[in-house]
Parts: sequence; structure tokens; C-alpha cells
Amino acid sequence: MLSRLFAFLFRRQTHHRAAAEQRNFQVLDELAPVKDASAAIEPLPPVQSGDRPDGAADRSVICREAALNDKQRVAGYEFMLRKRMHDRFYAQSRRIQHVGTEVVIRNLIRFSIHKLLGYRLAFITVLDSFLTNPLIDQLPGQNVVLTVLPIDDGDNAPDPDLLIRRVSELKQRGFAFALEECFEGGHFALLASHVNYFIVKTGQHSPAELQEIAGRLIQQPNVTLIARDLESFDDFELCRRLGFALFQGPFVTSHEDWTGNQTGPQTLHVCDLLNQLRREAGTAELAQLIKQDAVLSYRLLRYINSAASGLRQTVNSIEHALTLMGRQKMYRWLTLLLFGSAELSPHAAALQETALARGRLMELAGERTFLAAERDSLFVTGLFSMLDLVLQMQLPAALKPLNLPDAINAALLRHEGPYAPFLELALACESFDPDRIEAAAAGCGIEVSEVNIQHFEALVWVRALQV
Repeated sequence: MLSRLFAFLFRRQTHHRAAAEQRNFQVLDELAPVKDASAAIEPLPPVQSGDRPDGAADRSVICREAALNDKQRVAGYEFMLRKRMHDRFYAQSRRIQHVGTEVVIRNLIRFSIHKLLGYRLAFITVLDSFLTNPLIDQLPGQNVVLTVLPIDDGDNAPDPDLLIRRVSELKQRGFAFALEECFEGGHFALLASHVNYFIVKTGQHSPAELQEIAGRLIQQPNVTLIARDLESFDDFELCRRLGFALFQGPFVTSHEDWTGNQTGPQTLHVCDLLNQLRREAGTAELAQLIKQDAVLSYRLLRYINSAASGLRQTVNSIEHALTLMGRQKMYRWLTLLLFGSAELSPHAAALQETALARGRLMELAGERTFLAAERDSLFVTGLFSMLDLVLQMQLPAALKPLNLPDAINAALLRHEGPYAPFLELALACESFDPDRIEAAAAGCGIEVSEVNIQHFEALVWVRALQV
């Protein structure tokens, strides 16, 4: 009798666990579906120009957060599911977490992550038991950092000897490894001598604790410390002094009180040129304005004579350079210079990269809605949406010397007009908010499945500019 009762209760318990697991997978499939989590892993071809793959994994929105070096230049990205989904998955069972990790890695493989990375790092969080997944072997290895998380799962935890053997094998292929908020205990003892990075969530520690942690970890040979979740520039400075080498968090785009800051003379000069272009000034008049600035003249000739221009003969004349460049290309080049001319912001390079990606994403998203000339205005809108951060001025004051078209000003200052939905889409992709991303995509008449593709294309385009 007792044995039948235990058997009944066990079957019931198993049924409830299976039902809960199935509900989790249904939620996962709705938010970030994959082709078939249980099927054998097949190689995924890279996306070719113009392709729009319709695989289920492509319907997931993968977020990124930049990791800056001590010069505040982008040194890499952390890739993750949309923030809310990421947090939910890592509170679930090991199997659910594996599926969430597959979503991220499948996308990075499909979008040829090596094109995006170049010399930069890609940080991907995985469970210790996921390291044996065949998808790992499809990643490029070089410049990929796997942040290995333990999970207390009893008998299902990986064998320590097999885990170290797999880590060593992947390191020989070029992978690097990180531990996050793991500074003692069994997982630390097992992997500390094999990792290249220690990640500290700074918001969880007082300054005194950060000093103690950094002092202890920096004793490990050949490791780099990463400060995550930095809120302010003061936090960045503290961690930099403590020996951290890479930095993540919202401190880059934080606003401060910039009342009274004024536009510098070089920035005003570039603004004047942009206004003259919009007023259809003649080539000779534009050339005369450029010649007044020796640095600007040099940069223009260097740009037009670069290998990317494909010219067979060297151009030595400003007038000739302007003629070859054309007005539309000249306008875009000057908007980029406007960011480069700003020296007030301590992290202008990182801001410029984000702004470029924002502008390019808006331009791509508007392909079916706007003609080419207006898509260029979309790009300018996205780029100038961060002008206040670069110039460290209130946005209305930063935009005033530019005399921009009404549609751009409406989007930037009042979130109105035809460009506003596309700016909202670019902002949503940086927010890690899935509801906001989906609503913004709908507002632009775009399927969510296209957002990831365009976002990755924008990042690849930005990297190509900086090679």
C-alpha cells in the first residue's frame, strides 16, 4: 500500500515538474524561439549582404553593452538576451538556461561575429555545463571570452576534471575565460588559475570592499579586472585607480549639469560649413571656408586620398576634393567631424561609436519608408541625438548653431514628426526592454525579426569605418 502511494506521489511530482518545465519552454519560445533546442546542431551559414534569414533564432533581439578600456575606447561587447529575459533565464533550471544561451550563440554565429569584432572582445555568459555544447566550437575562438557560471545542480554538475580539460582545449583554440562575482569557494578554486578576467559588479560593493577585492584579485597572474555596472564617471575613476582595466555600465551616457558650457570655435566652424552646404553655397565658397582651417584641410585631403576612395591619382586641391566627394557625402563627413572636433567629453570615442550605430540603424530601418535623401536625414538624426553628451551641453543649445531641418529638430527635441519612431527604435534597442523594442518596431512598420539583422549590420558598418 505504501509503495503504491509513494509511486503515485512520485509520478505526480514528476508530472508537475515536467508541466512547469514545459511552460518555461513555451514562454522561452514566445520571447526568443530557436529552431529546435533538442535537435542536432547544424552549421549556420553567415549572413550575406541583402539576406534576410527567417530562422526562428533570428526573431530574438540580442542586446549588447560596450566594455571600455582605461582610455574610454570600446574594447569589446557583452552579448546577452534582452535584459528581462536574461534575468529570467538565469533564475530557471539548467536546461532552460542552456536554451537561452543557445539563442545568443546561434545569433552570433549566424551574423559572423568575427566581422563585428575585429580586434575587439565578445563576452558571452555560459553555464559550466554548456561548455561541451557543439555550438561553442562554431564560434571563432579568438577574442571570444566565455564567462563561466556555476549552478548548484547536485549530480548534474559537470565533472571537475572534464571541465578543466574542456577549458584547456578551448583556450588552445584562442578562447579566453572569465569569472563573475566569484572570488572564493569551490568554483573559484577550480577555475581561478585558468581564467583571464575577473568581473566585479561594482554596485554590489562599497569602495572599501572594491579596494579589498581588487587588491586580492590583482595578485592572480595574467588576469584583467573588469568593473561592471558603473553608474558615474567618479565610479570609473575609482575603479581605474584600483587597477581595473575594462569598464561597463551607464556612466558613458549619464547626463550632468552642463549649463553655461559653450560651443568651441572648431565646432562652430564645422557647423558653419554644414549650414553653407544646406544653403547650396558654391564649391569655391566652401573651399575658401575650409582653407581657413589647416587641420580641416588636411583631414579632407587625407580622407579623399585614402585607400577606401579608390582614386588612382592623388588629390591636392580642396576644390577638386569637394567636387569628387559630392555634397551629400560632404555633409555626412562633416557630421562625423563634428563629433571628432569635440574634446570636452572624456569618452567622446565611445559616444561617437554608439551614435554612429544609432544613426546607421535608423537609416537601415527606414529603407522601405523613405527615399535615399531622407534616409540620410535619419542617419543625421541618430548621430546628433548624442550631440549633447559629446559637447557636454544641453541638447537645444548644442543643436542651435546647426539650423537643422524642422523634421530633425522635431524628432530630437520633441520626439515628434516622421523621424521620431525610428529614433525611438534605436533608443529601444539600447534599453534592454523587450516591450519597448516590440512597440517601436511596430511603430516603424518593421518586423521584430528584422531588428537584430539591422542592428548587427549597423555595428559591422561602424567597425568598418574605424579600421
